[in-house]
Amino acid sequence: MSEHHHHRPASDHGGTAPSHKPYWKRAHTDWRLWVGVIVMFVAMIIYVMTQDLAWRPGSKPRQPQPAAVGGS
Repeated sequence: MSEHHHHRPASDHGGTAPSHKPYWKRAHTDWRLWVGVIVMFVAMIIYVMTQDLAWRPGSKPRQPQPAAVGGS
């Protein structure tokens, strides 16, 4: 049997070696994280600016509730 061993130096990873850091430490470089952060930020701004999404396009303002009848 013929065995072929290809030995590479420890510093040569061919550019495809996975990082040894956990994902949560290198996540800030991932574009998907930043897209999610921006979408959430826009959603929070819309929520606050529309007073808890109470405003809807084309909806009519609600009539105020009459005061409770009775009592002293």
